[in-house]
Amino acid sequence: MEFVQVADVKLNDPMWSRQFALVKDIVLPYMWEILNDRIEHAAKSHCIENFKVAAGKSDEKYYGVVFLDTDLYKWIEAVSYCLTVERNNELEKLCDYAIDLIKDAQLSDGYINTYYTSVAPDERWTNLMEGHELYCAGHLIEAAVAYFKATGKDQLLKISRRFADLIDQTFGKDKRRGYPGHPEIELALIRLYAVTEEKKYLELAGYFLDERGMGDNIFEEECKKEGHSYIFPEMIHFKADYFQSQVPVREQCCASGHSVRAMYLYSAMADYARLTKDQALAAACERIFDNTITRQMYVTGGVGASKLGERFTSDFDLPADSAYAETCASIGLMLFSSRMWLLNSKKTNYDIWEQALFNTVLSGMGRDGHHFFYVNPLEVVPQTINHNPTLSHVKTQRQKWFSVACCPPNLARILTSIPGYIYALDGDCLYILSHLGSSFKKGGLYVNLVRKGDAYTLTIEGGPKRVFLRLPENSELVSDQIKDHEDGYFIIQHAGGKNEYFYSLIPQIRILRAHPSVSAAAGKLCVQRGETVYCAEQVDNAKPLSALRLPVDAVFSEEKVDWLDENMPILKTVGYSVSEKNWDQTLYSSQSCVYESREITLIPYSQWGNRGENEMRVWLTEK
Repeated sequence: MEFVQVADVKLNDPMWSRQFALVKDIVLPYMWEILNDRIEHAAKSHCIENFKVAAGKSDEKYYGVVFLDTDLYKWIEAVSYCLTVERNNELEKLCDYAIDLIKDAQLSDGYINTYYTSVAPDERWTNLMEGHELYCAGHLIEAAVAYFKATGKDQLLKISRRFADLIDQTFGKDKRRGYPGHPEIELALIRLYAVTEEKKYLELAGYFLDERGMGDNIFEEECKKEGHSYIFPEMIHFKADYFQSQVPVREQCCASGHSVRAMYLYSAMADYARLTKDQALAAACERIFDNTITRQMYVTGGVGASKLGERFTSDFDLPADSAYAETCASIGLMLFSSRMWLLNSKKTNYDIWEQALFNTVLSGMGRDGHHFFYVNPLEVVPQTINHNPTLSHVKTQRQKWFSVACCPPNLARILTSIPGYIYALDGDCLYILSHLGSSFKKGGLYVNLVRKGDAYTLTIEGGPKRVFLRLPENSELVSDQIKDHEDGYFIIQHAGGKNEYFYSLIPQIRILRAHPSVSAAAGKLCVQRGETVYCAEQVDNAKPLSALRLPVDAVFSEEKVDWLDENMPILKTVGYSVSEKNWDQTLYSSQSCVYESREITLIPYSQWGNRGENEMRVWLTEK
C-alpha cells in the first residue's frame, strides 16, 4: 500500500488549485522576504541571518528561538512540492542559494544547528529535552528528501545524510543513550530510508522510538546534572507525560503532552509499525488514535486544549474561548491520520484527515496569503480578549508573522503536499481517498477526476482495477453506475480499457451536539455541512453572538457569496436572539427571557477573520 506521490498528481480542482497557486505565487515569496526580515511591521525572523552567522559570513549575533532553522527547512520542503508540479526558476534559485548557505554552516563532522554552533558550541546533545537539535535535523532531512525528489539535485541530501550519519554514530545501543524532546527525527529518518534504502536510518528511527519511556527518564537525568539551566523556564513544571516518555511507546494508550510533539511521534510510530509489521506498536497507535478523536479533539479537527504547554489535558476538556488548537497540531493530526490509513485502510482515518484540513488547517492562513493563525479558538469576543490576559494567546485577527513561527511554513508544506494524499495503490486496487479534482499517470494507469460543483466524472484507463471511492463523512454518494459499497467505500470493478464513471457527492447539513462530558459545549449546537464546520460572525449577525439561539430543527438555505470559493456557500436559517430590553442596569435577574425572531447567517469556520475584527462563535446555544 502506498500513496501516489505529489510529483505524479496534477490538481484540477477549482478550490484546491487556487489554494496551491496562492501558496506558490504569494505565500512562498512572502515567506522568503520574512525570513530575510524585509517585511515592515512583521515580527523579526533573522532566520537567514542566523545561517550567515553560523557560516562566519555575518558579524551579527544569533537571534530567536533554538529551533528557528526549521522555518527555512520547511520553506524549502514546500517549494520542493511546488517544483514537482511546475518548474519555477526563481524559487529554485532561492532554494539553491539557501542550500549553499546551509552547506557553509555545516561543520566538518556533519553537525549543523545555527543556535548551538553560534551560541553554545560546547553544549551539543546536552539538552535533548529542550534543545531541539534532533527536531531541526528531522526537518532538514525532510526538506532534503523533498528537494531531491523534485529536482534530482543531491547537495542538500548529502548535507542531511552527513548529519544523519553523525547522529547514527552518536546515538544507539552501546553508544550515547537518547531520544528527542520534540519528535520529528523519527519521521524524517523513515523518509530518508525510503529514498536511500539505507537500513541504518530505519533502525535509528526504531531506536529512538524503542528507547523512549524505557528505564531512567533521560530528561529527568539531564535536569539533575550540575550547571543545567532551562532554555524554556516553564519546562520545570512538566513531567514525563508532556514528552510522551512516561512509559514505553507500546504501552501508551492515550494522547498526552505537547500536542505537536505527540502527533509527530504517533505518526512515526504508525510508519514504523507498518514497515516492520510490529503488531504491538500498531495496537498502541490504534488506542492512541481512538482516544484522540473520541475524547480530545475539537469538532474543527483541532487538538491540544491548553495554552500552558500547548498540550493535551484530559478527556473532554475542550474549552471554546481559550482553545489552543495549534495549527501545527492539526497538521500533525493529518499526518497521523494518513499514516493510520496506510496501517489499517479504515475510511474513518480519512474522515479525520479532512476534518482537520477543511477546518483548523485551512483556517491557519488568510485568503491573502500574508496573515496566519497560530491558535485556533472556537469562540472569540474581541473586547474580552483585549482585556483578559489569560486569553492573550488568542488573536482576533491573523498575524503577519510570529516570534515562534513554526505554523506558517508548516502550512505551506502541508498545503503543497496535498496532491500526494489523494490516491493510493495496492496491487490491483486503487483508492480515491479525497475527492479533489486531479489526475495522475503511473505505469500503464491513467486516472482523471473532474469536479464541477457536487458532480464528478472519473475517467480510468488501464488494466483491470478494483476502485474504492471513499464516502466522506456526512455526504451522500449518488450514481446510476456505482452501487456496491462496503466499510465506507463505494466500489467500481474496472474491467480494463478506458471508461468513464459518473457520480455526485452531496454534502449533508447536520446539527451536532457534543458529548455530555464536554462542559464547554453543554446546551449548545454546532452546524456542519459535509466536512466543513460552520460558525457565526458578528458582521453577519446581531451582537452579541452569545444572545443567539439556534433551534434544533433549524432548516438551512445555502447561498453563494463573491468573497468565498464556489463550493463554500454560506448558510442561513431562522433563529432567535435574546432581547436585551430591561437589562440596562442589571447583571442578574429572575425575569424570563424574551426571544426575538432573527435570521442567523453562518460561514465556514476556516474563513472567519477575513473581514476585519469580529466576534466569532462555533457553538450556538440551543433553543
